[in-house]
Amino acid sequence: MARSIEENSRKWTAPVLMKSGEVFCPSTCVTLGPIYNESESKLIIGTGGHRGMNMKLRVFKDVDQDEECTLAESPTAIMHFVNEARAVPTIAVAAGSSLLVYKNMKPFYKFTVPSSPIIPTELEAWKAAASNKINPNTLSTVLERLVTDVSFSKLTPMSQTYILSKSNEDKLALIEKIGGKILNSGTITCIAKLTKSAADIMDILVFGTEHCDVFLIDGQAFTIIQQIKLQSVPVTIRTYGYFDVDYRIFVHTRDSLIFSIKRNDTEYKPIIVSQSMITSMILHNKSIVYTTTEDHITFCNFKGKKTGRAKCKDKVKMIEPFYYETKQLSAVIAVFDKELRMYNDSYLLDVTKFQKPLAWVKYGCYGREDSSLIVCFKDGTLGIQIFRRTANFDIRKDFNEVPPAHALKLQIPKKTKIFIDQTQRELEFSSKIHNAYQKHLFNMKFKVAESYLALASSATSSVSTTSSLPIEIAVDINGFGPTHRMTVRLLSSSRQNLYDMQISIICDPEVYEFETPLMMVPILTPGHAYTYTTLLTCKDPERATTSEVRALLIHEKRATPIVTAVIKMPFSEFPLD
Repeated sequence: MARSIEENSRKWTAPVLMKSGEVFCPSTCVTLGPIYNESESKLIIGTGGHRGMNMKLRVFKDVDQDEECTLAESPTAIMHFVNEARAVPTIAVAAGSSLLVYKNMKPFYKFTVPSSPIIPTELEAWKAAASNKINPNTLSTVLERLVTDVSFSKLTPMSQTYILSKSNEDKLALIEKIGGKILNSGTITCIAKLTKSAADIMDILVFGTEHCDVFLIDGQAFTIIQQIKLQSVPVTIRTYGYFDVDYRIFVHTRDSLIFSIKRNDTEYKPIIVSQSMITSMILHNKSIVYTTTEDHITFCNFKGKKTGRAKCKDKVKMIEPFYYETKQLSAVIAVFDKELRMYNDSYLLDVTKFQKPLAWVKYGCYGREDSSLIVCFKDGTLGIQIFRRTANFDIRKDFNEVPPAHALKLQIPKKTKIFIDQTQRELEFSSKIHNAYQKHLFNMKFKVAESYLALASSATSSVSTTSSLPIEIAVDINGFGPTHRMTVRLLSSSRQNLYDMQISIICDPEVYEFETPLMMVPILTPGHAYTYTTLLTCKDPERATTSEVRALLIHEKRATPIVTAVIKMPFSEFPLD
């Protein structure tokens, strides 16, 4: 009898804890690679410290910390890359709007993201405030007006900080520090590398910014090779191929879109649009693997077509690619609260359990071991595991296991006297039974068509009063009465997030009474459906009267509704009691 995966989960060695613990950082601030001209790979971690203090770049060797250096800004991501053929490997640290390059654990170069165009009104207001032509309160008024007219995200980082500042002392300090010279450089959100060719091992740096830009930077001269404008803010970047031959850059954005960027592309459209929020994305062989807030692990090809999906019982924290070159084994490591699971596009391959909650993992070459797994627990402890050379994936399990149809036993009852009499009756009166069946079938089809016509004539109709805010509204009425449940669904097609709206329900107060006539809509994110529910009660079902109900999406700064839905209510049934 074959043993289960849990019984054969000894594919990894027991974790060896490092002496210098207390590592608190996201998985994007972790990388593996050599520091000097040596063959041993080390663990490199960038920590953000606390409130601008104790920001460091730490290097671990074996089971202890080897060295560290202080960072000037809090890191958002780090990347180990090669920018010269026979030189010391380089570390790139993304901090704010700058890319800090380190060699030999010493600062080597600083690349700053180019400034984006600034709104003329905003620039003039800052210059006037710096020359004391306007006071800080007037500057706040101008910036708040720009937030209403444009959006908060379109302003420069200094203007955003100024608006969020509460005390006048902080606002005056910002004006004196800036002096009217403001920049609009986007903060770097993610970073990756792309090898030039199989013969040339030098790397091209690829990173995304808060201004929805993706930059390709020459790792040797630190010049911009290409700048790509997307529809949303990049969160994760993965690369495939060689820059000089053919390459693919997959970008996961904040709006749960995944873009594919190829050479000589002029238009960039998403290949994957997820209805639920995407939390992480990696590349596995020639597949895109991403996780969502619905606890799904989805496998897609490079064109965006789904090839597999695993439904998990627990929340997936992150995923990490696994590849063991010696035996040509590949998988996806999924991190849960207290266990690791390894998947491919069809099977569950391994389960490893821990006694403490996990934070993140990093797989790669560490020291002289090519298949090492760095495990970070929530308490800051680091552990090292090595994939056993004798391990394999011969024992596997379908992650969406469904019992085969031939394996299900049918409960067939024994033949009774009533069953035999009924069979004899059907043989004798088969013609009459068939005619009666055809008559009832025709009556049923007629009733269905009649009900459909009545439903279509009283269907919900929606009216939009503005074309600048494309919002779809749909209303469903459930229940026989006298209490009905109204479900309002909203879907925004706007390019920006919409805030501070309300759903107002208007009806004849003598006929219906609503539990919640006004529902708050704090935010509408593009591409995501939002559902709001309320109850309405027919006051007097015995009168057998109906009335129209209107659902209005309104905003306090607009005199007219944004979109209106008109519902013709059905007749209410009598209460059961």
